[in-house]
Amino acid sequence: MVGRFDLVGLTIFVSCFLKYGICEEVCYGDLGCFSNDPPHDNVRFLPESPEEIGTVFLLYTRLNPYEGHNINRKDPESIIGSHFDPSRRTVFVIHGWNPSDKVQWMVDMKDEFLQYDDMNVIFVNWKDGATGLYFQCVANTEVVGAEIHALLDTLTMYMGLDVKDVYLVGHSLGAQVAGYAGERNPAIGRITGLDPGALAFEDEDPAVRLESTDAQFVDVIHTAAGNSITNIGIGIKGVSGHVDFYPNGGSEQPGCPLPIAGDVCDHKRATEYFVESINQCPFTSYPCELGQWDGCDTCGDIGCSYMGFHAEESDARGVFYLETESQSPYCQG
Repeated sequence: MVGRFDLVGLTIFVSCFLKYGICEEVCYGDLGCFSNDPPHDNVRFLPESPEEIGTVFLLYTRLNPYEGHNINRKDPESIIGSHFDPSRRTVFVIHGWNPSDKVQWMVDMKDEFLQYDDMNVIFVNWKDGATGLYFQCVANTEVVGAEIHALLDTLTMYMGLDVKDVYLVGHSLGAQVAGYAGERNPAIGRITGLDPGALAFEDEDPAVRLESTDAQFVDVIHTAAGNSITNIGIGIKGVSGHVDFYPNGGSEQPGCPLPIAGDVCDHKRATEYFVESINQCPFTSYPCELGQWDGCDTCGDIGCSYMGFHAEESDARGVFYLETESQSPYCQG
């Protein structure tokens, strides 16, 4: 009996250490161990457990466009019995901090993807781990990235998935989740970061943020990268991919409220631009120097690119600028 109470006391003691970020490492089975030692000291918290984060993967295809199949790496039959087809492109769509019950942009994006082609579209729902104290959610992104990586291993083992056909699209903290997944397997074909979250990531070590080494092709859309009043943005300002797009200069998007009050609108606009890019318009973008937006309206020697889904169709690399309309349809060409 004494031993039992000693064990309970130890569990409470360890839990308190975890809760307040005092521990240096925690391990979660096949996902491995997570530390807040440098360079992972961008946040003092350690990630919560997979059970607390509660990540759910929902698969949609043209055979089930409205009701997602819940697929689970620990239950291979849930994958084998689904409509997953390794011959199709596999797209993971990842939300960010404090999502609503139904993230409409994810639904809109899934519908546009399935209109464009028959894909495996997988929603990464980590709502429980993405709600609440921001810095705890930042810590949780690493576990969600590890869960995506583990699911990819299962899909490879049981379904013959080739990771070069995998595409991760993440908004805000979801973009940083994608970066963690790619850090574990940089053979992933593509990652698109939709205004990646800045707080606790801006100017941090590439090991703890989305970066060009996280996939074979990484493109980033910056829409809330610092307003004219505070110069502080919800979205990351620095170059993060092989191609970085700064529509309207990367902040204060047309049609959004004035700075500060409009930052959330600016931040969300990245998802709207991307959804529109899939089937409606290529968003032709022009090579530019970061922050030097005047006169960036020709393709020059570098060549133009296309902001959004069709970015991979251009060989041009670097920083790109374009202007948009103030309301949908946003694309000018």
